[in-house]
Amino acid sequence: MRYIIKGPKVTWIDIINPTQEDVKFLEKRFGFHHLVLEELISPGQRPKVEHHDYYLFLSLYYPFYDKEKRETRGREIDIIATKDTLITSHYGSILPLKALFDTCNLYEESRQTYMSATPGHLLYYILIGILKNALTKLDQIDTRIDEIERHIFGGKEREMVYEISLVKTDVINFVRILEPQKEILESLAKEGLVFWDHSQELEPYFEDILGTYAQAWNILKSHRETILALEDTNQSLLTTKTNEIIRILTVFSVIVLPLTLIASIYGMNTTYLPFRGPAQDFWIILSIMVGVTLGTVSYTHLRA
Repeated sequence: MRYIIKGPKVTWIDIINPTQEDVKFLEKRFGFHHLVLEELISPGQRPKVEHHDYYLFLSLYYPFYDKEKRETRGREIDIIATKDTLITSHYGSILPLKALFDTCNLYEESRQTYMSATPGHLLYYILIGILKNALTKLDQIDTRIDEIERHIFGGKEREMVYEISLVKTDVINFVRILEPQKEILESLAKEGLVFWDHSQELEPYFEDILGTYAQAWNILKSHRETILALEDTNQSLLTTKTNEIIRILTVFSVIVLPLTLIASIYGMNTTYLPFRGPAQDFWIILSIMVGVTLGTVSYTHLRA
């Protein structure tokens, strides 16, 4: 589905779930290379930026959080920028992009703000919106990490094993999405300045993109180190608890073993057994068992 906004100096075409009809439209209107247009239909494998004669082509990934699976996945967004037009193409909804598009579509003041310079400026607002949205998702991960830490030291180590694995997977996926885009954004900063020939005007915008990316990346690295440290801590606490249980069971077994042995001996069908026969034989044997028990408990207590 294709949507078009015409601003004072920039035209924005947003294509959701692109089809061959959309490809033919772009080819007829702009004459883009067919290999570039094929990128809009088929999913890409990695982010990229390409500088062609009269347009720039970018392929980036938006960190999309799946609430049902509770994990982050990359959602591709392809961008073609000419001297006066910006084309965005993607499958599914990309919230920061949709919010900006709807704002420009509904309000004349917003069109004046975002679409009165060059497509490079509009591209800045799109990318900075995606990065700030990523920062919001990283804040949510930080909240989940804080909850995990509180539960770990609240005695819920076993319940946190699954939660740790979810957050760890989420962070790993986030790293896989964000890390490869550093070089792409750096290349965009160089190619964009050359393409639009507005070096002094656009340079601060691209520097802001790189700065926001660096902020997101540093936070993500911190989350990765924290969740790995919490995983180690949780495993250590679980191991300590398990060892404590094994120690208690071992002590119990040591105490019960001699009593079982004595009971087994006096359960044998033999002609003669010590202390068997007198009227008080039960109490004598019971006293022996109690003495053995007290002695074993005292010995294990001293050894501990």
